Amino acid sequence: MASGLIARWLRGRLATVQDALGAWPSYIDLLVQWLLYILVDQLSRLWVRDDRLWVFGARGGDGFVDNAKYQYLWTVENDSEIRPVFLTKDDETIRTLQSEGYEAYHAHSLRGRLLTLRAGVVCVTQGLRDVQMGATAGATLVQLWHGLPLKTIGWDAEWADQPWPVRQCHRYMAAEIDLVTAPSEAAIDPLSSGLGIDPERFVVTGYPRTDVFDTRVEGAAVIGDGTVEAVKAHADDQPVLFYLPTYRQSGTSFVDALDVEAVGEQLADSDAHLYIKAHPYEPVSAAADHPHVHWLPASVDPYLVLPHADVLVTDYSSVLFDYLTVDRPIVLFAYDREAYVADRGLYVEYETVAPGRIATDTQSLCSALAEAIGAARGASDPHAASRQQLRERFSPVEPGTAAAAVHSQIRTRVLTTDTQQSTGSVDGSSPRRSTGRKQRISDAF
Repeated sequence: MASGLIARWLRGRLATVQDALGAWPSYIDLLVQWLLYILVDQLSRLWVRDDRLWVFGARGGDGFVDNAKYQYLWTVENDSEIRPVFLTKDDETIRTLQSEGYEAYHAHSLRGRLLTLRAGVVCVTQGLRDVQMGATAGATLVQLWHGLPLKTIGWDAEWADQPWPVRQCHRYMAAEIDLVTAPSEAAIDPLSSGLGIDPERFVVTGYPRTDVFDTRVEGAAVIGDGTVEAVKAHADDQPVLFYLPTYRQSGTSFVDALDVEAVGEQLADSDAHLYIKAHPYEPVSAAADHPHVHWLPASVDPYLVLPHADVLVTDYSSVLFDYLTVDRPIVLFAYDREAYVADRGLYVEYETVAPGRIATDTQSLCSALAEAIGAARGASDPHAASRQQLRERFSPVEPGTAAAAVHSQIRTRVLTTDTQQSTGSVDGSSPRRSTGRKQRISDAF
């Protein structure tokens, strides 16, 4: 008995040490970029930034995704005075975007760094390492973020346990962010707490990625492999369900928890199809198959699939708040709820934000799916009222308006102070950051 407890304790300690050692390369990269940021901030007085040059990056530079993607595309289509540039570390993404006429470069290439140094506006979804953090000093920094958090983030999750210099970096960089977009007033407190950013810097605009629920976003499908077309084909005459599980660093994988055969048979009885997309940091290499259960590549943009889904299945993911805007059934498959909440923590009681049935095992999941499919087909929907209440609280912005609202907020900050460059603000005080219209530098690079 005692030996077993000791063995489990030792395994736990070993896993903790391994996790800490594995995190150090990222910590070192962050600290180096922080030092570069401070240096660039001191040298930035030697040149002027172009407030009509905006650079965008997302998810650590991994690809063309999330709010940065949709804000970039809206800017390309709607504001010819702005030069939008997308930066990423994925070469295939760059080649595809350039072949379609979009301006995109490697975030860490010479051109990418120079453009970031010149840009008047930098928009990101995770952090400033979505581009090249060190080169962003002096720009107007816009944190588009990537969802209203249900699970704790940042300071309310892992940051407080990180090494002292890393914590200092987080605090310093939080004070540098000029603008944070939020989907609702209710989102500001958890985001401000988790990110450590002054709530006064938040604006309620909605998330640009939700515009897909109202309108066709030009260029949204520029990067794809045809999987979205398969979803559309089923959606034309059969109910389509979309399962988006959240990222789990530990515990039981959703692949092991999902009884594909049982769920598939339930879907077959309802003549419906379920599409599953794992989190990009938790790709699925092998899983059970069924004619009514389909696995999408982790790289697929979920916001290309969501508009075609009649029912959303998720757990603790922020996607449930986005999906509220279309008022369709939502099923929560929280098979590991007790363990997940104990390990990660939530900002609110789970039941208070449940817009549908909470399933914890295969039997309850199949029952919830049958009910949701029936509601999608026009049968009685017992959760319609709760969805409406949650939408008013968490996702009140009409889809199709978010990117325009974000754009307006940024423009107001950087392009309406043309006459204030030499004298500061109109009330005689100095602006917090250089945000006036500057003389455009040559576009030679």
